[in-house]
Amino acid sequence: MSEQDNYIREVEQAYSIVWLKTMSFRFEQEWERIKTELNTTFNDRGHNVALECLQFGGNHEFWEDFPDNDEILAYFKKCYAFAIKTIGYKQTDKNIVAAIIVTEPNRRNLFVYYLPITNSWQRKVLGDKRSSKGSRLQLRLQDEPIYRKHYSDERPLLCHTEFWKQRGGETSYSELQERFYTEISKRYGAERGESHSRLKYTVLAQKERYCRFSGDSDDEMPPIKGIWV
Repeated sequence: MSEQDNYIREVEQAYSIVWLKTMSFRFEQEWERIKTELNTTFNDRGHNVALECLQFGGNHEFWEDFPDNDEILAYFKKCYAFAIKTIGYKQTDKNIVAAIIVTEPNRRNLFVYYLPITNSWQRKVLGDKRSSKGSRLQLRLQDEPIYRKHYSDERPLLCHTEFWKQRGGETSYSELQERFYTEISKRYGAERGESHSRLKYTVLAQKERYCRFSGDSDDEMPPIKGIWV
């Protein structure tokens, strides 16, 4: 997490910044503090994402329609409130490490750093059969793996995968983008570019707005480059 610390030091020296949520310590210390305060389970397997960042921003043209910096600050506060509602632990800022507005010459951004903590997740349902290594195998129904929902406010889980599963799984990012567009940025005249995501990752509202359909050019897999013999 030293990269985040270095970035914060750089922008503090080079640009104008505004803190919507400040840090008392470095990122790693704040991470440990939040994990401890929420009594979180974290299974460190080397690939489990432990810290994420939600970014809100716009180019120079987007900010031209704002009358002054007070209105821009009010906009970013709405963005932060949206972040708390959508990625905040139980819609609070308890899992948020920091929120900082960075104003550069040609762009402005709000960075919200947070731990992906969830109080609901899925657990594998194990049967009596075992693998060649002696591990119990997951039960399956019609060749589909079986899971059981698990909830715990006393011992929530810090896990990127389960965090986003609870927010829609494959379409979670599209759902988040669509909600933000509908609830906030659309009201400020923002326009979103064309969607090039495959339809399996796109929510219905986006499909309709972009006039997407099954089998269109963006829904097809790109050609595979390689050597043919």
